[in-house]
Amino acid sequence: MNANAILGLTAQTFIHAGASSSEAAIDLPIQREAHTDWPVIFGSGMKGALRSHFETLLAQPSDTVAIFGPDTNNAAEHAGALLVSDARLVLLPVRSMTSHVKWVTCPALLKRLQNDLRRMAMPELTLPDFTKVNANQALSAQGAGKVYLEEFCFDTQTEDLVAVLELLTFLGGQDLKADFAQNLLIVSNDQFRLLCRSAVPVQAHIALDSATKTVKNGALWYEENLPPETLMYCCLSCTSGRDQQKTSATELLSKLENGFEQKGFMQVGGNLTTGMGWFQVNWQGVQA
Repeated sequence: MNANAILGLTAQTFIHAGASSSEAAIDLPIQREAHTDWPVIFGSGMKGALRSHFETLLAQPSDTVAIFGPDTNNAAEHAGALLVSDARLVLLPVRSMTSHVKWVTCPALLKRLQNDLRRMAMPELTLPDFTKVNANQALSAQGAGKVYLEEFCFDTQTEDLVAVLELLTFLGGQDLKADFAQNLLIVSNDQFRLLCRSAVPVQAHIALDSATKTVKNGALWYEENLPPETLMYCCLSCTSGRDQQKTSATELLSKLENGFEQKGFMQVGGNLTTGMGWFQVNWQGVQA
C-alpha cells in the first residue's frame, strides 16, 4: 500500500528551472509544458532537489538509498521507493497597474489540481463551474471594477470563492489565507496562457572584465525566472522499500516529513549562489 503526500511550494525567491534550449530573445528560458505553455518544474529536477535536500537530514545513508535509490554507479541494484511528480503551477503572481500584485489562476489549473488531489486520495473540495469565464473577465473574492494585469484590462466580478480559497490555503498554509482572499483572480484559460508568457520576468545579465570593468565581448544574456510568491505543488507517492530492509511505505514517507519539520525550505533549480531557487514547503500527507 502506497503512502502519499503533496508538497505545497511557495516561492520565496526567483526560481530558475531551466529548459535545454533558448527561445527567441531569451537565452535561458524556464521549463514549460509544451501543450499548455504553463511553467513547470519537471519531476526529474524535483527528485534531484529532494535528494539533495535530504542527504544531510536523513539519519542513515541507507535511508537515502531506500527512498531515492542507489547512486548512478549502482543504479541497477533496485529503484527507489519514492515517486515524484512534476511541480505544477497553481498561482502566478502578476503585476497590476491599478493595484497590488495579483495571484492569478484559471479554471483548467484548478480542475487539474482537483484531479491530482483525487488521485492522491487527498481531501476533495467541490468547486464551482468556472469554465464560462469570459476573455475580458476576472473573478474575485473581494470587490468589482476594472483591473489591469500587465497590458490586459479585466472587468472583475465578485464570486463565491470560499472553496477555492480553502484549496489554496491547503497548499500555501494559513499564513497566506488573508492574502489569497484579497488578491486572487481567476481568468479564462486563454488569457492565463497569454499571462504565462507576458508576465513571467526576464532579466538581463552581463559579465564584466575584471581589469577594465566593462562588459566582456558577447557576455550579455537574458534569463527567464518564475517570480517570488509563485505557488506550485508536487505529488509524492511512496512504496515499500525495494532494498533488503523492505521498510514500509508509511515509515519511509514519515522520514521525509520529519526532514521538512527540521528544515521547511528547499532549494530547486539554478543560481543557488545568487540566492535563487528557494521554496517554502507545506507538507500535506495521507495514507492511501
